[in-house]
Amino acid sequence: MTEWEFLTEVVERADCGILLDVNNIYVSAQNHDFNPYDYLNGVPLDRVAQIHVAGHTKFEKYILDTHDHPVLDPVWKLYAHAIRGAGVTATLLEWDDKIPSFDEVHAEALKANAFIAGARAAKAKAR
Repeated sequence: MTEWEFLTEVVERADCGILLDVNNIYVSAQNHDFNPYDYLNGVPLDRVAQIHVAGHTKFEKYILDTHDHPVLDPVWKLYAHAIRGAGVTATLLEWDDKIPSFDEVHAEALKANAFIAGARAAKAKAR
C-alpha cells in the first residue's frame, strides 16, 4: 500500500479532513523515487482543509524537510496542482530556521497568492 493509499483509507474511515504538506510530498518523492503527482492524484483532494509549503535542504544522498529555505519551483508546481484539485484553501508557508528578513518571507508568501489568483481565474474561465 502506498502512503497516499494509506492516507486515503484513514481519511475515508475517520471521515476527516487533510492537512496536505506538499513539500513533504516532494521530499518523500525524491527520497523514495515516486512521482509526487501520483500522490496528489491519489488522495481525496476534496478533503483538504489546509496546505503547507516550505523549503528543504538537499544533501548528497537525500533531501530533508528543514523549513529553512525558500520554496523551490517544483514544490510551487505541486502546490498549483493541489489547489486546482482541492480548490483554494488555507495555506501556510512554513519557515522555522534561518529566517530571512520580513521582506523576503513576505515575497515568498506572495507567490502563494499568485498561484491562488491563477486557480481562481482558471475556475472562473471554466464556468
